[in-house]
Amino acid sequence: MGHNHRILDLSLLGGHPALDFVNTLDWRDRPVEEGGPNETLDSYAALLAWCRRLGIIGSPTLTALEALATAPAKAEAVLAEAIALREALNRLARAREQGKAGRPADLEVLNRCLLRYPEGRTLAPASGGFAWKSHGDGLQLGSPLGAIARLGAELLVTAEPGSIRCCAGPDCGWLFHDSSPNKRRRWCSMESCGNRAKARRHYQRVKATV
Repeated sequence: MGHNHRILDLSLLGGHPALDFVNTLDWRDRPVEEGGPNETLDSYAALLAWCRRLGIIGSPTLTALEALATAPAKAEAVLAEAIALREALNRLARAREQGKAGRPADLEVLNRCLLRYPEGRTLAPASGGFAWKSHGDGLQLGSPLGAIARLGAELLVTAEPGSIRCCAGPDCGWLFHDSSPNKRRRWCSMESCGNRAKARRHYQRVKATV
């Protein structure tokens, strides 16, 4: 996996792996005519690279998945399923943000991944403690989706009210988990969207006085 995937250049600002997964569609709310959105989950190899970066799946399992991904049609089918899961998680998280019930069709996508791709891990002793041990039996190209779906489901169940937020930056559309005590974070990053908004307000004030 020595390829330079665009997905590896994304900032991890979601505060939770499931939201960082949703954010693999960059500039989600930017209109197509203005150059958006920007898809970085553009191959099965990119999905594995992202999982490796975030430690979603152990290295031995990832190596086994790379060996399995020799049938392009099957890998493309799993990639399409990964994108469907990502978009379902996006809509469910936004519904959670607004205190609304998610769409049944999106819940079905999430639950299908949970049921179809069980993680297949057991606990084993390691260095005086314990560690997860992955089992090759039943390993599927879609196994990463089971892990991502579990993370997303756990977030949807446990997130405090108001803790899942959408960046206030125009065109951004990134989600983040606001763990601050007062839940007043507005931007995915003050250095990017926050500063752009500040510069835009300053420009508008100057323009109004001219």
